[in-house]
This record gives sequence, structure tokens and C-alpha cells, in this order.
Amino acid sequence: MIIFAVRTLLIYFLVIFGMRLMGKRQLGELQPSELVTTFLISNLASICIEDTAQPLAASVLPVLIIVAVEIFNSALCYRFPGYSRLLEGKPVAVIRRGKVDQKALASLRISGEDLMAALRGQNVFDPGESFLALVETDGSLSTYPAPQPGQPQPVLPLIVDGRVVWENLELLGLDQVWLNKYLEEHHLTLNKIFLLLGDSRNQSCTKKEG
Repeated sequence: MIIFAVRTLLIYFLVIFGMRLMGKRQLGELQPSELVTTFLISNLASICIEDTAQPLAASVLPVLIIVAVEIFNSALCYRFPGYSRLLEGKPVAVIRRGKVDQKALASLRISGEDLMAALRGQNVFDPGESFLALVETDGSLSTYPAPQPGQPQPVLPLIVDGRVVWENLELLGLDQVWLNKYLEEHHLTLNKIFLLLGDSRNQSCTKKEG
């Protein structure tokens, strides 16, 4: 019984240590790859707890390998945005300027009832109240409220990690000509921009460090 308790405690602290190594991102939201990692770690960690005849290494080594792979994978996603989009996908707009995009819903296999339930979770009861609604890569729904008459349009990401978010530019009535002019006036190139936020009038740019 004592050996069983000690092994359980060791595996418990090993899993906590592994989750801490992977970072807060894995705790706050689960992408598909992270969900698989969580399931694998929980199953691998239980091997030595359920079968005391198994050596402790039967759980410790596989858990450490999975943690190392997840850290490496996260580093690749951070370094190469294209790889991150391939692995995790990208947000999909299901409402634009108060109009529901039924093709986008169909591609995500989301029914109108599912959409309304998700909107109610955001305290939105009419799709027309949303300037933009996005299904995020973790499956959650984010909404931008429609501006009232006389109010500015909502601030949207226009460039993220050097990648132009064309659908947001289009929503704000901006185009390639505007983008080229903005980059020229501020002496910038896309690969130097970490984040560009703005509406049709005002923009705020954060450059990449280093």
C-alpha cells in the first residue's frame, strides 16, 4: 500500500511538472493537438498506478517524451505561423456586418440552432447585433458588437505576425492600395510587423523585436 501511494504521488507531481513545462496556453485553451496530448499524458500516467508490477519508467519515460514533443511543436508554431495554421487551423467568420454566412456554418457543420446558442452565451440574441462573429480555432465563438450610429467601427487585427488578415481589411472597407500606402508612409514591411490593429480611421502598430 505504501509503495502504491508513493508511486501515485510521484506520477501526480510528474504530470503537474509536465503541464507547467508546456506553459499556461495548454491550461487556458485546448487546440486539437493539445487535447490529444492531455489524453495521452493522463492514460500514460495511469499505467504505473493501475499496475504496480510495471516499472515506474513505464509511465515516466513516455510522459516526458510527450511533453518534449509538445514543447517542440509549440516552438514550431511560434516560429512558423504557416505551420501553426496548418496544425490548428484559423478563425472562421460566421457573421459579417450582421449577416450570417451560411456557407461558413455549413463548412464547420454548425447549425443555426448551435449558432444561436453560442451567441446567447455571449449575451447576443440577434445576429444583426454583431459586426463580426468568429469561430476560434479552439471552437469558441468571439463576437464584435455592431457599432451604434455615430460610433467608430470596432478595432480588428489587420496584420498578425506579418500575415495580412484580408477579410478584416475588407470588412473595414480597406484594400491593397491602402495597405501599401500605410506601409510606405511608416517605412515598414510585413515581416517587421508583429501586430497591426485598427479601424477604418486609426491604426496601432506593434513592431517585431530583434
